[in-house]
Amino acid sequence: MNLKHLFEITHPIIQAPMAGVQDSELAITVSNAGGLGSLPCAMLGPDQLREELNTITSSTTKPYNVNFFAHSMPTPNEEQEKIWRSVLAPYYSEFGIDPGGIPSGPSRLPFSKETADVLNEFRPPVVSFHFGLPPQDLLNQVKDWGAKILSTATTV
Repeated sequence: MNLKHLFEITHPIIQAPMAGVQDSELAITVSNAGGLGSLPCAMLGPDQLREELNTITSSTTKPYNVNFFAHSMPTPNEEQEKIWRSVLAPYYSEFGIDPGGIPSGPSRLPFSKETADVLNEFRPPVVSFHFGLPPQDLLNQVKDWGAKILSTATTV
């Protein structure tokens, strides 16, 4: 079996999901052109995810991929945060950046039950993960609606 048959696409192309720099528009365009368009979802909350999926499903009938991170969240360390903000302070000043406007804490969240519940409303044909796979119960939820699962190998 090859990529075209596996994903029911015309061209053996999987568009890279690029968290933070793309939305559904690129995924829709790639899917409509015959490749597998991919929506990066690691930075989307449930409402944003639902909105993007509504846009995709109303704009294409072609297969698409939704991509998530499956990592362990780091433990916040206020002291480290103060240190790196202090080191960057001259650049904030030079470029007119208000450090108070920079969110602290994680901006990329791992796949969760809440996310799986939103996906269940849309049942995307392909779900991919970076940095491993989510816990088995969440993975089973995704598999139960027949989604194809992809995972990126980021280390040997």
